[in-house]
Amino acid sequence: MSVMAMLRQQSPASVGADACGYTSWMIRVASDWERQWAREVSEAVLDGRTTILEAVRELISIAHTDAIASEADRKLIILIESETDDLPIGRVRKLWAPDALQAKQPEIERAEALWKTEFLDACKRIAGANCR
Repeated sequence: MSVMAMLRQQSPASVGADACGYTSWMIRVASDWERQWAREVSEAVLDGRTTILEAVRELISIAHTDAIASEADRKLIILIESETDDLPIGRVRKLWAPDALQAKQPEIERAEALWKTEFLDACKRIAGANCR
């Protein structure tokens, strides 16, 4: 079963939604800068300028805003971050010992491969939804 299928199986009540599935109390209205940032990060993934996990680390700070229009995409970002938060991604790699980085690299590669299809689809939606 795909990750997105698992996310869709959650009942609205399990995520604090009302009878119609509306969860506005959980979502903050994004600033124009945050919308632009979401689009730029998503485009960087789609263009191959950044990795999936690096993008997730950038997008997690706005995952509870409407800069990420789709609830499923917001959940995906939060899920990926939660599952990979122990991996050395981005600037923190400078603080890790080379042998520890080498040991974690296969796990990073597996995570990138696992989330690739669904995250690229999310990036297409985020980049397209935020175009004005």
